[in-house]
Amino acid sequence: MAIALKTARLELRSIRESDLSAFTQIVGNPRVAMPAGFQPVHNEFEARFLMRQTLGQRWIWGVARQTEDQIIGTVGLYGRTGHDGALVHGERDIGYMLNEHFWGHGYMPEAVMAVLTYGFDQGLQAVWGSYFSDNERSARIFERFGFQFDHEIQHSATDFFAPGKTERFFRLTPNDFALHQ
Repeated sequence: MAIALKTARLELRSIRESDLSAFTQIVGNPRVAMPAGFQPVHNEFEARFLMRQTLGQRWIWGVARQTEDQIIGTVGLYGRTGHDGALVHGERDIGYMLNEHFWGHGYMPEAVMAVLTYGFDQGLQAVWGSYFSDNERSARIFERFGFQFDHEIQHSATDFFAPGKTERFFRLTPNDFALHQ
């Protein structure tokens, strides 16, 4: 179960079964799902499948405004796997998504700040992240917190995950994070 984190306006908490309707709105929106790297869901049945993968996870949070309990997004530090498929100790991948109705209010940078602070306080040595080259919102978040460019890949035109897209990968260390506070 995720440790609850609070910011000036947000509460980051474990995702619950009661979040299904709000979660479905988030993952059912193509403008949210596609940049996050998956196809949008069509109904609550499909959303429940995705949501169940997050239930009880220590490093995955539902993002809710303190004024209401309904989640408006998710943010997580996911296990990072190496080229051999084994988990890389001390490193995580960050991923997040926000209901489109709440874009442009600074909620996700606020949530990311809390999660990065928590992760580095827990001893993480690096947090990795990636975004598609046309995702300017994520580019701004990565720049704001000091993520350093590592490499990019061009997905093939027949790729199931992201056909024809360029994906950029970044790494953030505790030192780079501290320099951008």
